[in-house]
Amino acid sequence: MMWRTLVLCGATAMVVHAGTAPSAHAQSEDSTQTGTQIGSHATRNHFLVIGAGALGAATFNQATAMPAKWKRTWAGYGARVGDQVGFAVVEESLRAGLGAVMPWTAPAMECRGARASSGRGVWSRIGAATTCGIMNTLVVRNADGARRPNVPLLGAIVGASAVSLAWRPERADAAKGRSFVQTRISAVTGGAMGSAAYSAFKDRRP
Repeated sequence: MMWRTLVLCGATAMVVHAGTAPSAHAQSEDSTQTGTQIGSHATRNHFLVIGAGALGAATFNQATAMPAKWKRTWAGYGARVGDQVGFAVVEESLRAGLGAVMPWTAPAMECRGARASSGRGVWSRIGAATTCGIMNTLVVRNADGARRPNVPLLGAIVGASAVSLAWRPERADAAKGRSFVQTRISAVTGGAMGSAAYSAFKDRRP
């Protein structure tokens, strides 16, 4: 059961985090758009992605009866959708709050070697993208350019994973509760890394 949770949480995280913000390339393609328009489109798209991800994850959980305590009924489906949406809302809120205190957004490293314009082979680009995905998920740069742990993202993932246990049936068993929280943290963090790696690989900038 737990491996399915791991895979699903990771896949959902990749989808959700891929929609967090438009890429630099996408922003540069339409210079006629104002910053407000770009921000508005990005916000709308982000929440659409979150909603789609929540429904997709809930549907998969319904089909595979995860968790088993939630029956495969409309009520059970509603609980599964609520779980996914609740996690996303808590994560977004924590991320916004931590980001306001620690506005560290600059990537820890450039990913030029992952781009098609680098002239490198596919496997070499995949390796570079993977390295960038891991690094830029775990580490960011502050206003002075110094590297710092990505507290806004990682703190939000840890916090949301812990909070989500409040409405999960695993809360009734301490061992299962700890296992679920650890699994969700690992899966969502891995999904964020995968999303960052994919973004680096498909970056079309020169």
